[in-house]
This record gives sequence, C-alpha cells and structure tokens, in this order.
Amino acid sequence: MLTVRYYAELNDFLPPSARFRDEARPVQEGQSVESFINQQGIPLAAVDLVLVNGLSVAPGHGLHAGDRLSIYPVFETFDIGAVQRLRAVPLRIPRFVLDVHLGKLATLLRMLGFDACYRSRAADDELVAISTSEGRLLLSRDRELVARPDLERAYRIRHQHPDEQLAELLDRFQLGGCLRPFTRCLCCNAVLETAPATEAGERVPPRVRQLYREFWRCPSCRRIYWRGSHYERMRAKVLHLIRKT
Repeated sequence: MLTVRYYAELNDFLPPSARFRDEARPVQEGQSVESFINQQGIPLAAVDLVLVNGLSVAPGHGLHAGDRLSIYPVFETFDIGAVQRLRAVPLRIPRFVLDVHLGKLATLLRMLGFDACYRSRAADDELVAISTSEGRLLLSRDRELVARPDLERAYRIRHQHPDEQLAELLDRFQLGGCLRPFTRCLCCNAVLETAPATEAGERVPPRVRQLYREFWRCPSCRRIYWRGSHYERMRAKVLHLIRKT
C-alpha cells in the first residue's frame, strides 16, 4: 500500500469519499507513476507535478509500498520550472471556453480582458474540441463534463452566482496580474481597436458625438464603445470585483 493525495481540481475525478484527503491505495512493486495515475481514472494530461516522498519524479518513476504520493494539476499561475513537471510547457496565458450555463461569467471575464469563448448552444463534444484544439481551460459546473478522459484542461466551477464564480477563478488561478479591463468586446470576445471619431460619429447617437471624442470598435461585430455612463457603471463593478479577491 502507498498513501496518495490529489490536489485542487483533480479531486473532481474522485468519488466524494476520497476527495481532499490522504488515501491508502494498493500498488504493484515498481509500478510506474503513469500506470498508477491512469489506474485511478485520472488522465495524465491533467497532471503537471508528482511528488514521491517529497521529491519530484517523472512519469516512469517506479513506486513502492510505503511511498507517499502527492499529485498536482497543471499549474497556470506560477513557475515550477525548477522541479520535474509532467507536461513540457504549462499554460501561461489564461484562455477559457465556457459551457452554455456560464454566459454571465463569460461576459464578466471579457469585461476584465480575458479571452473567453462562449457559444450559447455549444454541445459538450464541441466544447471539448475547442478546449483541446485551442488550448483553452474548459469551465463548467458539470462534474461529468470536466471529468471526460478526452479533455486535457478543465475546471469545475463551485459557486452559482456569476460574481462569486469570477472571484473563485481570480483567486484559484491568481489572475490579478492578468486583468486588462475593457479591452475586449463583451458580445463576441474580439480585442477592441481604436476607432476614428469620424467613423464612430456615423454610428452613435448625436448627443454621444457631442460629448465624446474617444471611441473603440470591435473588428468582428463592428460594435462601437465609448466611455459613457455605462462605462462608469462597469468600472465600478470591476473595482468591486477586484476588491473581493
């Protein structure tokens, strides 16, 4: 027998009785770390760091009775390059794809400048394909979806309210230094670009043309943005969300 402990979202793959605790598990003498992890139903692609008796090891390391095994998910927030990781390169730029039930969270993420892919009618297979092909972290409250073996990166959202969901993500992945508020289109996720006042003036109300001189446009949907009262309301909301983290 050996002692094993899984950390963070890796617990989503485990039955409730085995989550967030040390567990005694049988092991074959010399069984590799990779074989043991796969045997427990954890996809190796979701694992970034394994410690055996406090020392980092590679997937082929042989295990023995009495070993203590600590298994961590992919690190997206800090550098662990000095120890042996199981992935060649961890994800560094946070990019998300959200399931159909997290539309409000997607809007909040875009408000803060995060690349958040969201499609209101996307099926689970489509979400997995987007996550895998584009290297996006899949966000969902569906335990079965985030545990799919063909999914490399996923995180199960615990909270129900969008503001609390956002605070959960900012805290879990330490995203405070990645905020770029009001740089993305809230509707289609594209990065905004500066719009000439002459172009914007043709597409905004007359009063807006009189009061404002700076405009931004979405290169995808062509929506025009300016720093009006709506901007001040969103800015207040952003400050409130940041203070909660």
